[in-house]
Amino acid sequence: MLANIAILTLFGILLMMLETFVPGWIAGIIGALFILIGAGLFIVAEDFLGWSLGMRVLMATCVLLLAGAVLGVWLKFFAGRFFRRVFTLEATSGAGVAGGQAFTPVGQQGVALTALRPLGRAEIGGRSYDVRCHLGQAEAGARVEVIAAEPGNLLVRALPALT
Repeated sequence: MLANIAILTLFGILLMMLETFVPGWIAGIIGALFILIGAGLFIVAEDFLGWSLGMRVLMATCVLLLAGAVLGVWLKFFAGRFFRRVFTLEATSGAGVAGGQAFTPVGQQGVALTALRPLGRAEIGGRSYDVRCHLGQAEAGARVEVIAAEPGNLLVRALPALT
């Protein structure tokens, strides 16, 4: 019976580890049930009736603590690093960062590289940015001034043409 409990517990732990890769709660719920059944067998199995109730409860608790510790180590040291390495972009971009603070060219002037209807690209301070024209549209080559920064682009207004 001890081998059956060990197999149930091990299989339950493996199913819960599988849950970190195949979400959907099915493998995790079945794994948790296997671990609970393994712990419960210590209390109700005929092979352990000669043991005191306190000893059987202690062994069931040890099974649960062991499974929890193994899963905790799994999540802390392997699954977290795996997911961070595979699913997280760690590349950094120096664009728009100066001295550790975000660089926003508010107030700077530039030239529209494409027609701004209202979205387009403009060269400001020697760099190309995605911009949105605040009021209406602007033709390519028009002078623009940055009035604000938005998520993903800069808000610009068209300046009157120099004569």
